[in-house]
Amino acid sequence: MNDRLIFGVDIASRSPHSRRPPTYALFALAGENASAYSAIGRQKLIRLIRRERPDLVAVDNVYELAAGRAGLVSLMRLLPANTRLVQVTGGERAEPLTRVARWHGLTFDRSSPVEEAEACARLAASGVGAVLSAFEDRTWIKVSRRRSPGRGGWSQNRYSRKIHGNVKGLAREVEKQLKEAHLEYSWRAVEGLGGYIRAEFTVEAPRDKVPVKPGLREDAQIRVEAMARPRLEFTPLESRRNYLIIGMDPGTTTGLAALNLRGELVDLTSGREISPSDAIEWIAERGKPLIVATDVFPTPGAVEKVKRAFNAVLFSPGEALAAEEKILLARPYGYRNDHERDALAAAASAFKRYRNKFHQVERKAAGADPEEVKAQVVRGLSIDRALAELSSPQPLPPQHTPEQAAPPLQARKEQTRLLEQIKNLRSYLDDLKSELADRDRRLADMAARIERLKDRSFREMKREREIRIRDKEIERLRVLLRSERRKTRRLSAQRAQARQVRKVEEMAGYRRLKPVSAFSRESVVAAAERWSIGQNDLVLLENSAGGGTKAAELLASLGVEAIVARGEMAEPSMEFLESHAIPVLKEDEISVRRLDGIAFIDPDELKAAKEAWAERRRALEAERKSQWLESMVQEYRAERRREERLEERRRAERKKA
Repeated sequence: MNDRLIFGVDIASRSPHSRRPPTYALFALAGENASAYSAIGRQKLIRLIRRERPDLVAVDNVYELAAGRAGLVSLMRLLPANTRLVQVTGGERAEPLTRVARWHGLTFDRSSPVEEAEACARLAASGVGAVLSAFEDRTWIKVSRRRSPGRGGWSQNRYSRKIHGNVKGLAREVEKQLKEAHLEYSWRAVEGLGGYIRAEFTVEAPRDKVPVKPGLREDAQIRVEAMARPRLEFTPLESRRNYLIIGMDPGTTTGLAALNLRGELVDLTSGREISPSDAIEWIAERGKPLIVATDVFPTPGAVEKVKRAFNAVLFSPGEALAAEEKILLARPYGYRNDHERDALAAAASAFKRYRNKFHQVERKAAGADPEEVKAQVVRGLSIDRALAELSSPQPLPPQHTPEQAAPPLQARKEQTRLLEQIKNLRSYLDDLKSELADRDRRLADMAARIERLKDRSFREMKREREIRIRDKEIERLRVLLRSERRKTRRLSAQRAQARQVRKVEEMAGYRRLKPVSAFSRESVVAAAERWSIGQNDLVLLENSAGGGTKAAELLASLGVEAIVARGEMAEPSMEFLESHAIPVLKEDEISVRRLDGIAFIDPDELKAAKEAWAERRRALEAERKSQWLESMVQEYRAERRREERLEERRRAERKKA
């Protein structure tokens, strides 16, 4: 007998959202022993749980214990480590308590909270329900100060060093315990004067596996908490093998898909050389297959083997599904390759066939497990008959009343007739066996022929697919080749142009101007990349308007010798270039010749223009220096006049005095 302690809890009055705290009915079940509380407060309920440490706390709705997720997480932190909170009506898809109780042969008065609490306890004792999981398998540890160093004083630094040193020492003790327990962890610390202000550890282990205990130590403290999940999760209290719809796509690469009877994806896989035995093992690990479906017609032998292994119902669409229909069926679930798509399409097609029947079962199955009713309906029973067999007691075997004995003569005639009938039936049976053997042979021959045709069709499909892949690759390479040829032609033209330019320069002694379309950073970068602008090159600035110092800085960094500008350049840019000894020559000051769109300049004219620019620069510098000296003299004279007036005012004041 199982004597584990189980608490069944139901709300008696009010709710967690009301101003006054709610009261609860409690039913404690331990084997054959039971006790009940009709109305206790929330704090007393928590004290009883912490004192008695029950294995399970069963409720029909976990939100009767707390107002929301944060409240449930706080409540779970108060429960003992080995106490599990169970929602007996299920997890995410909860059923009414009355319906779940009827499924398991229990009845109770819905107006009595104690009876509802008892129903919760007895359902949990039978393994019914889902366990609430609020925490991850990770633990958070924080080592911090117990008190603040204060606002200041003569001994503040010494006091801070003492506190921070204690925090650091305690953090090292925690780290040592985690290493001795061989636990994986990460940590970070905020350093302070003489140690740590705080240190936080994230341990990759559940709270009950972490040996660190919370507590206080001189000027430091330790907090240890399990890390809450982003959202609450439910896991079955006892694992139950649910019915599945299996979709199978056999072949060199086999695809397998498993859906539950609600049409939800349970698992999906594909792989090369998955044998029927491997497929059977994969399916058995995930539940009980009720339907084995395929999108291929006629049904492959591998699918037949899997179907016979589980005594499942075979589903075949009767004809091969079109690719568009497969995509439409499998897209809501998601897939990685064509084999998974085909397996999903087969399973989804089977679910689509039975979906309306399943909805009818869910509406009508008030007194029976809907999963079992669906299974019976798939196997051929009507909904009403399946409900009757699963919710009603089995009828007693009928009692046969002996019939009145027939007269002896009539009995002999009846016996003769029956013997003759038996003889005829045996002869008919032999004929049927012979026909059955012939049919089996024909079926075997047809199956072998079908396998040969399927293998040949698979080979042809594979060949066509490989040809399509090859054609796509050829087209891709053709596009790449055309692009490379265009690039080669462009580079060849540039190379020929560069050769012609060098030839002209060598023959005539002219120097080339490398063009920049606009006075902007983007244009300078593009021209530098295209024309390889570098040290001691000459630049033709085709539009110098609107330029900024960024473009001027970039030209200066390239080390150009001089700039021939078309248009007026902004004063700041002009001053920046002149400060870096880069002449800025106007196009009307020097003759620019063009050959095939390429600009050249006479070196002698360039030299003369640079000398004229240098002479203008020296004159401008001299003028600026003269203006500066004159302004200094003017300022000095003005200052002397102010001082003289001030001195005269002082003398006049002394005379008056």
